[in-house]
Amino acid sequence: MRRITFLGIILTATFLASCSPSQQGAATKVRIAYLPNIHALPFYLALEKGYFKDEGLDVEIVKFEAPNQIIDALLSDQVGVAAPGAAAGITAVSQSKKPGTIKIVSVQGGTATLKNEAFVVKKGSTIKSFTDLKGKKLGILPGIQWQTIARDILAKNGLTSGTDVTVVDLAIPLQVPALASGQVDALLAIEPSPTIAVAKDIGEIAMQSPTIQFIADPFYAGVGDITTKFASENPELTEKILRVFDKSTDEVNANPDAARQYLKGYTALDDSLINSVPLLQYKTYKDIDEKDIAALQAFYDIFAEYGVIDGKIDARSLIYTDSR
Repeated sequence: MRRITFLGIILTATFLASCSPSQQGAATKVRIAYLPNIHALPFYLALEKGYFKDEGLDVEIVKFEAPNQIIDALLSDQVGVAAPGAAAGITAVSQSKKPGTIKIVSVQGGTATLKNEAFVVKKGSTIKSFTDLKGKKLGILPGIQWQTIARDILAKNGLTSGTDVTVVDLAIPLQVPALASGQVDALLAIEPSPTIAVAKDIGEIAMQSPTIQFIADPFYAGVGDITTKFASENPELTEKILRVFDKSTDEVNANPDAARQYLKGYTALDDSLINSVPLLQYKTYKDIDEKDIAALQAFYDIFAEYGVIDGKIDARSLIYTDSR
């Protein structure tokens, strides 16, 4: 009898050792916020390939339509983690007011060869450059990030935002319809809006990646965020989440064309557009280098220049490290 009992214990222990965390017990629930853009591709891939489940995590995805909503959700503890594609600028502005509450765990954006956003005009428009926008309406993503970006680019083209040009906040799903209806004359938009506008024969590209020309190269509009409260209270959970993002980001970078398929269902892109939309430069905090920090700093400096914040934001201090 004792031998049978002992054998049963061994078999049970062997079975449990072979189980994944989710098989051994209930998966750990975690809420992760995202914006439906191409910046979040590593997140989509990780969800679809089951990488979070492999770590014993049950992810509740929380979709937002405007980047400022994600930062508000982080600061109010509605979520502890934002997937790649949250707003780099709004993250920084929030930290000027509540320092040390959010850290950047990844960056996503364009370079001279990788397109992040575009200046899009209606097909057949006489608008060919930003200087032609005087007396016109320009659509942008809602929030202080793109308001400040637009203000800076317009100023560098001799125009004043709000005086010479009316800037209109538009969530991603509303941008192309607004251009089609004439609600706005042009868009300063991140992908996938430019690709959709061109594919639907509504718009044409007047300038690719103006942020690269006027602000910084590379230009990281998107970041992945984590609150310091979440990370400190959930160190093991944080480690698992970041391990998933490391894995999925490496996979996207290793074979971006194979990763494209995971944009389906999370963005407004259909099958025909998924193969043509430009992808970005994706990095986790471990791979952020001095050039990246300098580019983030150049971006963050415009918020001080236009009085959005008092004083200068130190880009380096916002990057997550394993010791924090």
